Amino acid sequence: MKKILLLILTLSLTLWADAVYTKTYDAPMDKVYPKLITSFDNAHLIVVSEIDILGNFKAAGLPEAFGKDFNTNNLTAIKAVIACNGWFGNAVVNSDPEMMAFCPIRVTLIEKNGKTSIMYVRSTVASKDSKAYPVLKELEFKVIKAIEAAL
Repeated sequence: MKKILLLILTLSLTLWADAVYTKTYDAPMDKVYPKLITSFDNAHLIVVSEIDILGNFKAAGLPEAFGKDFNTNNLTAIKAVIACNGWFGNAVVNSDPEMMAFCPIRVTLIEKNGKTSIMYVRSTVASKDSKAYPVLKELEFKVIKAIEAAL
């Protein structure tokens, strides 16, 4: 029984790890970020919001509030980008409105030790039974291609 539970846990963690696409560049965020925005623009992914998460945390006084428990991984930058493509958004909402949780897309960037990682929750974690799944699969391909074209 313990072996079965361990196998189930291992498979679950593997599936979750595959749910997040991560690309790491050996460059600081101030070099990667503008290239990502340009790459999104070239891929017709319209950036509708850009959020400086670490900056907002600092402005809200979280370093003082959390003290030594603030940013224990010593990240030097955290940003989020929310982007959309009208064709994909319309196709998803027409197919399965509940799948709009995957469109617009969000990518998160973190910087540590001069390296920047871009993370994206794959839209193919959506139910394969959804009528929007083929569109979400195509959207995922487009987003990953844009991330990889950034540098």
